[in-house]
Amino acid sequence: MFDYSERIKAFRAERVRLSTELREKLFGHRQANRDRLISRLPDHIPGVTINGDSFRPQGSVAVRMSVHTPFADFEHDIDDGLLLWKDELVDENGDELSAEEVKKRVCAALQDDRFAKLPEIHHNCVRVFYREGDKEKHHVDFAIYRVSIVAEKKVKELAGSDGWVVSDPTQVNHWVNNLVEERNQQTAGWGTQFRHLVQLLKRFCRSRRDWDPPNGMKLTMLVAEHQPGYQDRIDLAFRELLQKLKNTLLRDKVIRNLAHPDKSALIRTNADQNVIDLEARIGEALDKLATLDTSASENADSARSVWDWIFKSDGFFAQFDADRKAEEKRKALIEKAALVGAGARTSSRGVLGSFGVANVAHRFYGEEPMG
Repeated sequence: MFDYSERIKAFRAERVRLSTELREKLFGHRQANRDRLISRLPDHIPGVTINGDSFRPQGSVAVRMSVHTPFADFEHDIDDGLLLWKDELVDENGDELSAEEVKKRVCAALQDDRFAKLPEIHHNCVRVFYREGDKEKHHVDFAIYRVSIVAEKKVKELAGSDGWVVSDPTQVNHWVNNLVEERNQQTAGWGTQFRHLVQLLKRFCRSRRDWDPPNGMKLTMLVAEHQPGYQDRIDLAFRELLQKLKNTLLRDKVIRNLAHPDKSALIRTNADQNVIDLEARIGEALDKLATLDTSASENADSARSVWDWIFKSDGFFAQFDADRKAEEKRKALIEKAALVGAGARTSSRGVLGSFGVANVAHRFYGEEPMG
């Protein structure tokens, strides 16, 4: 298969992962809402303790695995955990606040007339929207946890749709970071390649509007479980990942929660339509990649056609190859000019070299005027 790694690496770096500018913008909006909660939440829950240490970054942005899609209206999300002490979550009469009531009060503290769309309560979070007049649509989700000490251990409970549920706001982050570190220790670059493969799989799954893939958490678990050994060529690593996923999903579509092994699987049956569709899409991609195994397809044009189908690069691969050809042509001209300047000769076939007719020095701007 033609080596398309350099193009795919550049595509991931420039078009798939979040840019530093966008990451800083998202973090800035998150901090603005943290500041809003720190200053206003005590007005809605008197006596509550809240400061900068009350927050825990969560989600794909926190572990550097968020991606862009080809669609301008795709909405990025940034997740944040808010930790509050259980004994302080009481109403004006000293009665314990329910999970729903705490979410309502946090939502009230986040209200601001400058928002085009006001914050809303969702199942497991309070969502702050950044949509209108913003070229990158995104939102900030605050998951709310209450903390208590039980048998000398901290217990954290998430304010969910069905009340308080024991949950660790940083367990997924720790799991991802530990996995990356462990794999990098086993083989240099293997853990880093895990992150890159997650990003590329997400991009593939979100490359068409009418596709409805599993969410990022499920895709991350699939890559963690089926990542091939480290390869210098990311195109081969990604193809092998797809093949391993296809082989597994044919017989078992249950996706296990590797970050929370004590909890139920993320997908509990073989009838989840998202995963059934994923298997079909992966099959299509593998069929396309199989066409690159012939000698006639050992070229950049054939490889570009297939990889562009997979990732929908929006012209990136075509521009990369065009720039590559232009650069090669420029270097060839420079080399020829250097040979001529060094007294190179032209053979009977018109090839520059050491043998043949000596090249007469010539001027690019015409001969100097006589006398």
